Amino acid sequence: MKRLIRTSGLLAIAAGMIISSCNTGTHKELTSGIILKNMDTTVAPGNNFSQYVNGTWMKNTRIPSDKASYGAGYIVHEKSQEAVKAIIENSAKTKGKDGSEEQKIGDLYNSYMDMKTRDSVGISPLKGEFSKINAIKTYTDLAAYFGYTNKRGFSSPLSIFVEVDFKDPKKYMLATWQGGLGLPDREYYSLTDATSVSIRAKYLQHIENMLKLGGIADPKTKASQIMALETMIASKQMKKEDTRNMVALYNPFATKDLKKLMPDFDWTAMFKEAGINHDSLVVTQVDFTKALNGIIKNTPIESWKTYLTWHAITNSSNSLTTALDNENFNFYSKTLNGVKEQQPRWRRGVDKVSGSLGEMIGKVYVEKNFPPEAKERMLKLVKNLLKAYESSIKELAWMGAETKKQALDKLNKFTPKIGYPDKWIDYSSLKITGKDLYGNNQGLIRSREVTHIASASKTISAVTLVSSIMSCKMLAVTTSVFSS
Repeated sequence: MKRLIRTSGLLAIAAGMIISSCNTGTHKELTSGIILKNMDTTVAPGNNFSQYVNGTWMKNTRIPSDKASYGAGYIVHEKSQEAVKAIIENSAKTKGKDGSEEQKIGDLYNSYMDMKTRDSVGISPLKGEFSKINAIKTYTDLAAYFGYTNKRGFSSPLSIFVEVDFKDPKKYMLATWQGGLGLPDREYYSLTDATSVSIRAKYLQHIENMLKLGGIADPKTKASQIMALETMIASKQMKKEDTRNMVALYNPFATKDLKKLMPDFDWTAMFKEAGINHDSLVVTQVDFTKALNGIIKNTPIESWKTYLTWHAITNSSNSLTTALDNENFNFYSKTLNGVKEQQPRWRRGVDKVSGSLGEMIGKVYVEKNFPPEAKERMLKLVKNLLKAYESSIKELAWMGAETKKQALDKLNKFTPKIGYPDKWIDYSSLKITGKDLYGNNQGLIRSREVTHIASASKTISAVTLVSSIMSCKMLAVTTSVFSS
């Protein structure tokens, strides 16, 4: 598989802004952020602007062996990782008071880094999941388990999620989405070129290897069953390019009418187990949902149990043993993306904690690196920018009065979001321990899903910050617009 060097010249402007915003203390001379030595001025910008801006950098840069692609975004991310690492490792060493932010940050990191404990417990954390899967006897049980996977982070053919409403950005919507594949896209299961055929063969072997490491009997036969079922599911899924059509995806249904799409599926059992109690939702892929009804009822329960066991293992592999983690990397990163080696464990651990406790890390980070007065300066800057835009729009000779009115209305709906939210996420009920990475993950997933499902019935205020702060790389200016 080809790997990609991402262009860096223009992105360096953003990188410079972000990094400079994170520096406090001694004064540093301000620069434009444009790195002239990265440019290839032998190329006319009108012929190839990307080559003009980034040509020399692309020529001189090699993709690191632990990455599939590389660019300014990765450079900024690595710098932020190093800064965040200090916060995390300090929390891991200080052993903060039980329930404190320091305790949770430190113990999550320690549970990730402690491979001795992870290897010693092996796959025992999954025994409860295997028992739950083995208890499936009927298609109603199966529907209920699909609901269970929705709140546990395991794959199934049909998931339910919360998203900003496609037609009304002031509210959330509950929606379905196709899923349940182990390969990245439906086309991987059907293309007949040599590369695709080779990937499928390696994927089949990967499933077998993972089942064997998971202690599952007859892994070769079961791998073939899983591949056959995933291929069937993939054949009915909407094409990736069609999933970009928001109009086609927006199909509101009353929950009582979902039987029209899947008459043999027990929606009530799924919703109950998923903790969903809503009168309506949006069905994004109607044709797939209809086809799934037949796939479910025509596939034996035992085949579904094998399939669900596989997804429980693969979805948990990065929380379990070295062998499972390495096998997962060898297929998904090395085979599919051409990454030669894993990143250092500390970087993966930092990403794990940042991704799981984003705002908690962000809160500690901004206290050290982004003081309130810096946020105020940026708010003032953005306010001045908006005033300048307003003046510019009013003075445009080529724009008609009605168009100006609409443009100004749009401009007035922009909501700046600078650096960090005014109200942080409350992690007080979250339990984290230093010796149970799998349990920590499940607690994080449950907490997130409960919050997401609960938000489906809420409106979005103009001050809602919908993305967490993970690290310094995200300490920048963003804007949201709410249109009527």
